Amino acid sequence: MSSRLSRVVLVLLAWSSVSPWAFAQEAATADPSSPATPANYAERIQGTSIDVEMVWIPEGRFWIGKTEVTWDQFLPYCAFDLAEVVPPDADAVSKPSKPLDVFPYHRDWGEGIRPAVGVSWNSAKLYCKWLSLNTGHEFRLPTEAQWALACGPLPEGDLTEFAWCEENSNARTQETGQLKPNAHGVYDMLGNLWEYCENPWSPDQPKRAVLRGGSWKEPADKITPEVRLRFNNDWTLRDSEFPPGQWWIPDGDHLGFRIIRLADEPDDQPDESSPEESTPPEESTP
Repeated sequence: MSSRLSRVVLVLLAWSSVSPWAFAQEAATADPSSPATPANYAERIQGTSIDVEMVWIPEGRFWIGKTEVTWDQFLPYCAFDLAEVVPPDADAVSKPSKPLDVFPYHRDWGEGIRPAVGVSWNSAKLYCKWLSLNTGHEFRLPTEAQWALACGPLPEGDLTEFAWCEENSNARTQETGQLKPNAHGVYDMLGNLWEYCENPWSPDQPKRAVLRGGSWKEPADKITPEVRLRFNNDWTLRDSEFPPGQWWIPDGDHLGFRIIRLADEPDDQPDESSPEESTPPEESTP
C-alpha cells in the first residue's frame, strides 16, 4: 500500500472512532459568549470562588440570573472588610457604606445564598457596573419587558411550590433556589423579594424605581407576573445617612434584584420601553 493511501486510511479510521459523546462534550464546552452557541453558564466573580449562574432566555437573546443576587454574590462588591477587597477597588466604582449595627444589612435572617435584601436601586445598578468591570462582561438590571419575558406566565397549580410568600415564608426571605423553577429554569421570579428593573416607574417619574415579582410578604393570590410595585420614598426615612436611601432602604425588607447579560446582537433584543397602559398598574402595598 502506498504511503499516501496509508495516510488516507488512517484519517478515515480516526474519524470513524470519534463518538457522538465527543461531539456532545465539545458543544457543552463551547464559549457561552458566542452568539452561535448560547447556553446556560456560570460567571465566576474574579478574586473569589463565587459563581453567578446565568440562564439563557432564547426569546430575548439574553442571560438572566438563575436566582436573585445573593449575599454571597453581593458582599464582595461591598468590601466591608477592606483586608479582602475584590477587584475592581473603590476608586473604580463607588461602594456602599456598612449600615449601622442597630440595622444589620442581613436583618439577622442570614447571609450565604439568601437574597441580598434592602439594597437601593442605586446600589443594584452600581453592583452591575462593578460586576461588569470584574468579569469583562456587561451586566445590568432587566427592563420590565425582559423581566416579564424571563418570568413567563403564572405557573399552574399551587403557587407556594414556586414562590416564597405569606403562606410559606416564615415572615422573612428564604434561601434562593429551594422551590420549583419556572419553565426557563429560573428560580424565585415570583415571591421572596420584589426585584428592581432598569426602567423607572413611568416616564414622568424617571427617578422612581419600579419592581416586579412580589415578595415573602404578599399572600399567594396577590402575586402575579403582571403586578408592579412603585418605590415608596417613605421606606428610606429611617436611614441616618444623607441623602437617605442612597445605598440601603431601612424599610426595604421586601426589596431585592437580579441581573441580566445581553447577547452580542443589540438588534435582536426585546423592546425595552416601559409597559403599555394595558399592563395592570396597580401598586402592591406590602
